[in-house]
Amino acid sequence: MALNFKLRSRCSVEDSCVWGRTWVGWEPGQSDELTYDVNRGVWKLGLRAAKQKYATFSFDGIVRTVIELDHRQPIEQVAMVDGGTKQAVVGRVLKPGDAGYELLIGRPVDAWRNPVTYIDDNPGAPVLCECGCGTEVTGGREFVPGHDQRGIHDRIRIGWGSTVEFIRWFDGLNDHRNLDEI
Repeated sequence: MALNFKLRSRCSVEDSCVWGRTWVGWEPGQSDELTYDVNRGVWKLGLRAAKQKYATFSFDGIVRTVIELDHRQPIEQVAMVDGGTKQAVVGRVLKPGDAGYELLIGRPVDAWRNPVTYIDDNPGAPVLCECGCGTEVTGGREFVPGHDQRGIHDRIRIGWGSTVEFIRWFDGLNDHRNLDEI
C-alpha cells in the first residue's frame, strides 16, 4: 500500500505548526518538489504510515506527486504552535523513470472524505481480508467490515478457549500499565 494525502486547491493558511507556511494545497503547473515541501505535513499519522514505501499527493481524485519515503525515518514529529505534535512525511520526490513514479502517478484514488488514505501499490494482485477468510478487500482496507472482530474472536477461541481467559491473560501482562494510555 502507499500512503495518500488528498489535497485541496491552493489556499492561504495561518499555519498551525512551527513551519510558518502561508499556503497549502495544489494548483496546475505546481512542481512536484513544491507540492511535497508545503504539503508533507502536518497530519495525524499512525504506525501504519511509517510502514509504507511510497507516499502520494492527489488532487481531484488523481495522484499528482509521488515520493519514496526515507527507509530510516519516514515520519518526523512537528511541533504545533498551540502545543503537541503532528507528523510529516520524509522522503525523495520521484521523477519519470523511477519505478514508484511509473507505478503510481496519474492513478485514481478513492472518494472517501478522509484526507489521509492508502492506495494499492501492487495493482492486479488481490488483497485478501486479514482475518483469513479469503475474501478480497478493496480501497486500501485490511478487513471486510466486521471481520477484524471475527478474526480476533476466532483466534481467542483457538488460543484461550474463551474471551474471559484471554482478558485475564492480557490484563496479567499489562498490570504495570495504565490501560487508559493505550
